[in-house]
Amino acid sequence: MPRYASLDVGSNTVRLLIAERIEGGKIQPLRVERRVARLGGNFSKEGELDEAAMERTLGTLTVFADLLREEGVRGTFAVATGVLREAKNGKVFIQRVFERTGLSLRLVSGEEEGCLMLKGVLGSLADKTPTRMVADVGGWSTEILWVEGDEPKRIRSVPLGVVALAEKFLRNDPPQPEELEYLEMSARRVLREIREWFEREGLPFEDLHPYLLGTAGTMTTLAAIDQGLQVYDPQKISGHRIRRPDLEKIYLYLRSLPLRERQNVPGLEKGREDLIVAGAAVVLNLLETFDLETLVVVDSGLLEGVLLDGISRIP
Repeated sequence: MPRYASLDVGSNTVRLLIAERIEGGKIQPLRVERRVARLGGNFSKEGELDEAAMERTLGTLTVFADLLREEGVRGTFAVATGVLREAKNGKVFIQRVFERTGLSLRLVSGEEEGCLMLKGVLGSLADKTPTRMVADVGGWSTEILWVEGDEPKRIRSVPLGVVALAEKFLRNDPPQPEELEYLEMSARRVLREIREWFEREGLPFEDLHPYLLGTAGTMTTLAAIDQGLQVYDPQKISGHRIRRPDLEKIYLYLRSLPLRERQNVPGLEKGREDLIVAGAAVVLNLLETFDLETLVVVDSGLLEGVLLDGISRIP
């Protein structure tokens, strides 16, 4: 069976999926790799990627390119998201990636990212609730989708990414109350604008399912923390539910810990300990702003969606 791969170069994590194409346009995952490279770290006031961050990410992509050759992958579908949409030297970085690794990164818009993410999420769901909200809290942006059946009726990509928020607001260890207050106020302001926009668009909030469907690193990490997982297990992550009061307890606990203690929290992915407080704040405010009761986490998302989209275009 031919092997194909998808690659997601995000603002915090670089992820790789290698899979086989099977009947019905579906995929059989064979290998998943992820490394925290923090491409969006130390983003300059002039709007440029940090040189050290680019080198970290290039190092990871070089390793992944070697792996793709070793695995005999027939085709790779690679996307760049988040901070690369904003960086003035983003195109220069993408060219450097190609020159060093041979990988061609496709820079996708926030709306494209949302559609691809949804394709991956829905591909793993057995049920298709008529009207639901789906969200991906990333390193540089958050994608929020109003979904009816299989169709995204509205998509918004907003500047609420955990790398950007943590570096902007959380300067002390542990975060000070006023820092957390400013972060939460910023998140609420943006999310309320989205809610008001949805309402102006005439979307029926009375039909909205009370569960938020969430994917990507912040969401999956919260699910792992809620279960106290010592070893990440996708089967225990997908479908895991966290009620809003329980999510608030997790958030309050994490924000109270200094960084060195946060590193020891079971389920907290290494490299995310300085970001999870900002991530939990965004997720909690998503639930509160849209009057949702529970977070339901899905392990699949953008990475799977990119691969499904890519192989669907192969004759």
